[in-house]
Amino acid sequence: MYKQTEKAFTFIELMISLTILAIVILGILSGYVGCLKINEMSKSTTIATLDARRIISQMRSLAVDSLADVTAEDWTTWGANNGCANLDSEQVVVTYIDRDGSGDALDDDPLEVTVTINWVDNQRARSLILGTLITVR
Repeated sequence: MYKQTEKAFTFIELMISLTILAIVILGILSGYVGCLKINEMSKSTTIATLDARRIISQMRSLAVDSLADVTAEDWTTWGANNGCANLDSEQVVVTYIDRDGSGDALDDDPLEVTVTINWVDNQRARSLILGTLITVR
């Protein structure tokens, strides 16, 4: 009789190890795809934050003599003309909040401003709200 002295993997052992390897690789790939989605969402949020800050910075530069220069500007159009349209369906909304309860937010000093950036990210509506106080310098 012939006695087998060499030890080797059987076909079933190889198939089981390849199945385990495939499951591990699929888990790693799904984690990688999830990281890519989070990275893209983070990039969009950063762009929206920079756009809102650009608008607020321009508002502060206009508030030298009067807040009327700030409130007279059409910030949606200004944003579209000055590079604040980098995201899909990006919209800029600027609101002024009445802090003293007089019914007119435009007579307040400091003026409370809220800049809202709306956009679409992977077929989901996203929004970022940034608020600040602006006063005459």
